[in-house]
Amino acid sequence: MKILADENIPQVKEAFSQFGEVKLTHGRYISNEMLKEIDILVVRSITNVNGELLDKTNVKIVGTATIGTDHIDKEYLKSQNVFFADAAGCNSFSVAEYVIAALTNIFIQKNKSFEDNKIGVVGFGNIGTKIVRFAQALGFKTIINDPPLERKLGKGNFRQLKDALNCDVVTFHVPLNKSGIDNTYYLLNEENLDLIKPGTLLINTSRGPVVKNSILKNRLLDKKDINVVFDVWENEPNIDLQLLELADIGTAHIAGYSLEGKLNGTYFIYKKLCEQFNINAKWQPVYPEISEPMIEIDSRQEVVEILFEICKRIYDINFDSQLLKKSVIQNVEEPGKYFDQLRKTYRMRREFNNYTIKLSSPDERLKSKLETLRFKVI
Repeated sequence: MKILADENIPQVKEAFSQFGEVKLTHGRYISNEMLKEIDILVVRSITNVNGELLDKTNVKIVGTATIGTDHIDKEYLKSQNVFFADAAGCNSFSVAEYVIAALTNIFIQKNKSFEDNKIGVVGFGNIGTKIVRFAQALGFKTIINDPPLERKLGKGNFRQLKDALNCDVVTFHVPLNKSGIDNTYYLLNEENLDLIKPGTLLINTSRGPVVKNSILKNRLLDKKDINVVFDVWENEPNIDLQLLELADIGTAHIAGYSLEGKLNGTYFIYKKLCEQFNINAKWQPVYPEISEPMIEIDSRQEVVEILFEICKRIYDINFDSQLLKKSVIQNVEEPGKYFDQLRKTYRMRREFNNYTIKLSSPDERLKSKLETLRFKVI
């Protein structure tokens, strides 16, 4: 079999060589002509897979090493009997940890503690459930909005969107649906943006058009009264540079780009193809050792200070933001290409569970909080 894969999917050649000959190319340049003799196509979110791309090709299997599928025309694939596999949940811990790093960074700047603040979590799937667990451990009160789950499970602890938007922190973790009862396109728009009160921290790591970027930008230009952390944007990679400049933290769609998150994406698709072909899975992801997995901290500090110190050591989110903001500061000639390049050459980032926190003195309450975030604690 012949396989075409996005060159930025890590270890994809090593994994999929079990099925046949693997060719690599940039995801934005995959074309119908390239696919004429291809049997399996493996992509990321930057490749739109639809009838135009696949018409009169041999492609019978499509995999996306991503949790989102709005770039895939699943109805078309079904109509053509094309097997489809996604990697739902592959980078959920990575995105959740990005949100924790963002929270910590902004709360330190504002000299605020976590306790007794409310966080509105919009979307209670693989990522949203982890955000809620982490946030509750840190002392946040959580407001959860997820209409599809509410219809399925009953009212329970679910609240309306307006309740989630009226929190001290609002974070989006929904798929991009452009129609239907669960439409999330411009979920935050001119009609409800005013529900977000001054002083709120707004985070979007889901999909760019979940938030109407122009309306948010207008509010920030009029009165910079909220904090904004954006990892996703409308019209990627040609994002609104003025909005980027106004954001407290702006990154190049890399929230899910921990090494574990990326390799999980490869492995999830690989496993599904092994099941489809009824063959044994032989390949396993290769993870390098971490040079300094032990972090010593003064446990007498406030939790927000401790977490800020830890995040700065293992994932300094400001570094990623500064890299993207160079496209504004240095007037980069082709910001869209620069955005893509940041994603392609993204540094190695490891997840929290790889690190051991050594406390200066025993503190069971702090130990429990850090262990909920998946740190080893001694």
